[in-house]
Amino acid sequence: MNNHNKKILFRMLVLPFLMALLLPYVAKTWMFSHNLSKIYYLLVTSLMTFGLVPIFYKLGVIMDITDKPGGRHIHQHATPRTGGIAIFITFIITLNIVTKPPREFTGLFLASSVVAFVGIIDDIKHVPALIKLGAQILATIILIKYGIYLSFLPNHIIGNIFSYVLTFIWIIGITNAYNCLDGLDGLAAGTAIIILLFYIIIATYMVADEFMAIVGLILLGAIIGFIPYNFRITKNALIFLGDAGSTFIGFTLAALSIYGNWGINKSVDLAIPILLLGVPIADMIMTTITRIKDGKVKSVRQWLEYGGNDHFHHRLLQMGFTKTGSVLIIWAITAVLGLLSLLLKQGDRPEAIIAILIALILFALIISLMLFEYRQERRSSPNKKNIP
Repeated sequence: MNNHNKKILFRMLVLPFLMALLLPYVAKTWMFSHNLSKIYYLLVTSLMTFGLVPIFYKLGVIMDITDKPGGRHIHQHATPRTGGIAIFITFIITLNIVTKPPREFTGLFLASSVVAFVGIIDDIKHVPALIKLGAQILATIILIKYGIYLSFLPNHIIGNIFSYVLTFIWIIGITNAYNCLDGLDGLAAGTAIIILLFYIIIATYMVADEFMAIVGLILLGAIIGFIPYNFRITKNALIFLGDAGSTFIGFTLAALSIYGNWGINKSVDLAIPILLLGVPIADMIMTTITRIKDGKVKSVRQWLEYGGNDHFHHRLLQMGFTKTGSVLIIWAITAVLGLLSLLLKQGDRPEAIIAILIALILFALIISLMLFEYRQERRSSPNKKNIP
């Protein structure tokens, strides 16, 4: 196929976006009356993102909103980092076609918009780390105001204070940890798809949480429409999430995990979000410890700004795995943690203990792998300040 035909085909990919805009008017009533609401949300969001990505790809090229090769970037060509904008637009549009949404929809709409807008500005023109942190704090305050916060502690002043503090730590920690996960083609997007699948299963069949199920479906479809452009097994990614996409996805996953009624039946269920988000959590903990130990990070600002090639996916590459192989390994680990979360939610105390023990063993293996590579690198390059 010559370049002219490729350009024509690429422009025609905008058509799914137009189809998605028509679906609410021509198919919503029929699909809802036939119990096909879940398929409806997946169709609208996946088609919309799939059609929007070519538009934002072109915009990224024209405005030079691209990641250049070199430094900590391992790709070989300048690549637009505007894919997250398409996901965010799809998410916001689709949230607004949900009929009779609960109050939490408004909170998530406003809070995620704050995070995404600052991320978009950061992708276009660098934003200082403290401003991004301030935006995340503001977004978390909005979530709390609209009733999305950790609520398993006793309902009195001390319990509420601890709940709010833990909510800030959880939301901001997961948001930044997930941003760091976006280091290989398809890694952050594919991991989010797996996590969201388990969110939806638990919300639909185990706790009957309609809000969480609908939001999960909307975000799932939006990312499904993006991933064909981002994860191409034999080719490099056509477009990246950018900070707007990775922080927005991480923030939304964190918000959903504290809204869900994880502990409605038994307190051990509260470990489920930690299991599902285990890879970014373990990665963040280990990179933070090693960076502090090496003196690379001495403040919150430095922690937010530091970008090194010492994350879990970088360790896998250093061990000799291919980029695709590294992504598939992390996807598999996330899927195993998701299956354990189902066992944890469904089982009684013995099954829950077994699930937690398996997860701890898996975490121990992950951390041991990271520490092993860290020690090997230190022995071979004791004077280096950054891991290559």
